[in-house]
Amino acid sequence: MTMKKIKNLLLFSALILFSVSNAFGQQEKFNKKVTPKLPIDNLTNKITYSEVVYVDSLANKEELFSRAREWFAKAYKSSTNVIQMEDKESGKIVGKALMKVYHKTLGSNYPSGYINYTISIYLKDGRYKYEVTDFHHTGQLVSGGNRIPDFGICENMINTTDKTMGMSYQKTYNYYLYQMDNNIKELISDLKASMTTKATNTKKEDW
Repeated sequence: MTMKKIKNLLLFSALILFSVSNAFGQQEKFNKKVTPKLPIDNLTNKITYSEVVYVDSLANKEELFSRAREWFAKAYKSSTNVIQMEDKESGKIVGKALMKVYHKTLGSNYPSGYINYTISIYLKDGRYKYEVTDFHHTGQLVSGGNRIPDFGICENMINTTDKTMGMSYQKTYNYYLYQMDNNIKELISDLKASMTTKATNTKKEDW
């Protein structure tokens, strides 16, 4: 094992030792010993947030598509980079996005990479369906040239027996999953609010 790999291993060992014991202590709902209850799809066995939402019956597919497209533009800093596919005729928008996750060491927050995910919205007259899935973690470089490793598919973070230097990864995984779950629930809440509001009309004659 090279010296750099040893340094990275020690770095992550310290992350496990300190991060979750201090992480967001002010958030009483987080329990480092308990994996958040996450929605698992029965067919794919993936973490999947999905729901069919009924809205105003007068809102047709085209109007709902406009609302969803406008929501993407407001929800993400660069919706053009997030959206991978959009088809107004079939009523479908698919995006790939990511969120930062953190650990807390000695009272301070530090980035621990990103959780990536796919978000799909399907539109029909008077209703739409959202689906958020394909969660996976990627690490990042930190100070000193070390790197938080990629932990990969988030389903593998649930009830794992993974350890490093005798310390379980589970508490750290629980913290990542807790942040992910809160982030996605807030995202869905924002989407639902936006989908009940008529899309902005930017035609010149309306100014």
